[in-house]
Amino acid sequence: MKKLLLSLVALLALNFAVQAQDYDITTGVRVGYGAAFTTEVSAQAFLNDINRLEMDLGFRFGSHYKKNTDDERYMYFGPALTLAFHWHWFLAGGFGIYGGPAVQFSIPHWNGFSMGAGGQVGFDYQFDAPFQIALDFRPIFNFFGNYRGFDPNVGISLRYAF
Repeated sequence: MKKLLLSLVALLALNFAVQAQDYDITTGVRVGYGAAFTTEVSAQAFLNDINRLEMDLGFRFGSHYKKNTDDERYMYFGPALTLAFHWHWFLAGGFGIYGGPAVQFSIPHWNGFSMGAGGQVGFDYQFDAPFQIALDFRPIFNFFGNYRGFDPNVGISLRYAF
């Protein structure tokens, strides 16, 4: 019975190892600026040759003016989760372009909840070493919750590919 269980575990491990070689995974950091300054931990995973998922988890820092007041400023600080689906095309060398829809969930001021939708387009370069650099534009329109409005976020990412 032990040998059978050990064989099943080894077979599952081999299966996951083979799948990991089929799909490219990158993890790293993304820094951006738009309606707020963002720092995020970023991960991407290819689903097949063209489709890719990206997940960014981080914090937003900024200051805004309250509407309907005498220019009273308030600080924006809170976590945000962004999920994006990309269509990715490889160009010459290690260059690639991508674009697709995105959604964002955030907790402004650690109080309340905001949700938005938009997209993400960008360029990336995969070095011969296992590193990737990317420049992207991620416009999000927050339509629900405490913070509503347009966030035209531009970011740069550095990721490790494995």
